[in-house]
Amino acid sequence: MKSTIKLFLVDDHKMFLDGLESLLENVDNLIIVGKAENGKEALEKIEASVDIVLMDISMPEIDGIELNRLIKIKYPKMNTIAISMHNEAKIIEKLIKCDINGYLLKNAEKEELLLAIHTVVNGGNYFAEEVKKTYQNSLFDRESKKGQTPELSKRELEVLKEIIAEHTTKEIAEKLFISQHTVESHRKNMLSKLGARNTAGLVKYALENGLGGENI
Repeated sequence: MKSTIKLFLVDDHKMFLDGLESLLENVDNLIIVGKAENGKEALEKIEASVDIVLMDISMPEIDGIELNRLIKIKYPKMNTIAISMHNEAKIIEKLIKCDINGYLLKNAEKEELLLAIHTVVNGGNYFAEEVKKTYQNSLFDRESKKGQTPELSKRELEVLKEIIAEHTTKEIAEKLFISQHTVESHRKNMLSKLGARNTAGLVKYALENGLGGENI
């Protein structure tokens, strides 16, 4: 365990920023070495000696998602913990992809914040239970939707493959030895099955479901 943990605080709400500083300033082994009211100011002030950056997500100039990404580029070994009122799967996923080390909600108790700080500084990751639940539910919903994907027939998949290859109706008909009318019938059936509005929607579906080229 580090003898002294150097913290840098970032939040655009001064009252919360001051409150966070007051909450942590008398804790043993913790020292607040700087603070900023937005991401741009934080990037200008953060130095390599900082152990953990505690940051808000919604901020002017540079938000917490971008700030985390830039910190990890400049200081790959620096730890970052988001403290936010937002508990949305998309935000959580973006931060995880940029190697955030922790994520707490602003209603967290002091004990949980200290647990997160010590967990992270010792090489672990800490995500609040509500945050983990939101992210896990999102992954579950995504997998469930995959299982609900409408099934396309073998011939429809063959036509879809040719559509992705940007072949015309006439070219598709000639290649598959079917009439142009049949090609259009398959196209309309796929639009109906997938709820797509046009050919671009079919291509989007194919890409999202890994049905490109050799996968069909």
